[in-house]
Amino acid sequence: MTEKLTITSTADLLAAVPHLLGNQPKESFVVLTARLGALGATLRMDAPAESAPLDYAQMMATYAAHDEKATGSYVIVYTDEKPAYGFPYAAHVLALSNELATARMPVKTVFLVTGTYWATYGTSERNPLDEIRDSNANATLTYFGSAPDIDVYHPELLGGWALPVEAPEGNLEDFEAACTAWKAALDAKGMPNTATARELAAAFQHKHIRDYLFRDTISTHNGAFGDTLTGKFTGRPDWERVDHAEAIAFELMKAVPAGQRAPMLSLMGWLEWLKGHGTQADRYLKLAAEDVSDFRLAVLLRELINRGAIADVARDEGTAYKRRLI
Repeated sequence: MTEKLTITSTADLLAAVPHLLGNQPKESFVVLTARLGALGATLRMDAPAESAPLDYAQMMATYAAHDEKATGSYVIVYTDEKPAYGFPYAAHVLALSNELATARMPVKTVFLVTGTYWATYGTSERNPLDEIRDSNANATLTYFGSAPDIDVYHPELLGGWALPVEAPEGNLEDFEAACTAWKAALDAKGMPNTATARELAAAFQHKHIRDYLFRDTISTHNGAFGDTLTGKFTGRPDWERVDHAEAIAFELMKAVPAGQRAPMLSLMGWLEWLKGHGTQADRYLKLAAEDVSDFRLAVLLRELINRGAIADVARDEGTAYKRRLI
């Protein structure tokens, strides 16, 4: 097994993006930073909509600049927008190219990917999407188990009926019992049984206990809830433990009815944000705010993400989550 993949064509490059991000971008700008002989970071932002070209470009270039080893970049515009003339988001593409050049990451090529074709941006070419799907990179990554657009949360698997749980009172004994049970679940290889799942789901209903459980999911937390929740902690988290925590959160949601799943959805959203997966994080947090109307934690975390905040742990190559490709 290796984490290196040889990119030999544009189709390979474009095929790798959904595997790197974990989902197929839609109405998005993607920047791939490039190093000597290798790709660096992958950054995705929603298509600019009403954002001013310079403001949008500066924000995206600032995030890309966290890859201090980058010597160049690629820009990919994913959109089905059809402007009256010219090419979609032309002013934004120009501004972004200028900002990346200023940041010493000059753009090698800009690509356009629509729902029906891909092309080098600014040209009249129309290349079939099958070239991307049939590329060596896509075949290799799929063979080794990478599956874009597959995530932990599948609502249809949750079931439609379960008795509600009652949150504990929140005394010291409750805190200690919940933290011990959560640690045991995270350390175990499998999933908790139904009784344990319901006990943990009940603990997540108490907002103060929930905060402790969030914090203790991270193996390198510094003890401060505010800092941990906003991604300000040192060291590299045990990312396998984090992935396991997301899978457990889904199991806990099976054990309770709708209306009690928001804390677990918020946990999943928060963990995805720490990984640098803002789109997926926002999806889970939005579902949390729908499960419990305007669930406060989910609302606050969505505001943080929508302001463009990136967790410190995701900024540092040494601590950031690395999606295993092959």
